[in-house]
Amino acid sequence: MSDLPSVPPPVYRSNDPYETSGVQAGFQLPRSTWHAMFACYAVFFLGIFAATGRDAATVMMLVISGLYMLMFFGTAKLLNAQKGAEHDSPLDRSDGLLDTWTGPMDRRTVAAQILAVPAGFAFLGVTFFVVRAAAGF
Repeated sequence: MSDLPSVPPPVYRSNDPYETSGVQAGFQLPRSTWHAMFACYAVFFLGIFAATGRDAATVMMLVISGLYMLMFFGTAKLLNAQKGAEHDSPLDRSDGLLDTWTGPMDRRTVAAQILAVPAGFAFLGVTFFVVRAAAGF
């Protein structure tokens, strides 16, 4: 035993109003992150379509890829709707930390990790469009 006084554990604040087991359910990301991710992929597909959508085969492949993107976001939306109402994201709270298995992360760190790939795709789509425009449509 230690001579130091015992410190009580920090107060647990669940993100799930229906929680009974101590497990935090839900996506726990702010809506703005989901909207930014969707916007990045939309910019990517618009840029690629404007740069390469000249024949039926290319348009078909872009439509199929776009449908896969809609399936991804649609599935997330359906799963979230099945759960019902939850508290706002921990990142929207005043302390602004999201507990992850590698430790707590603030809003900017979470956004940087989650939006790095979608932002890269958006940049790629814009780059394809600019190159195609510079070469002449």
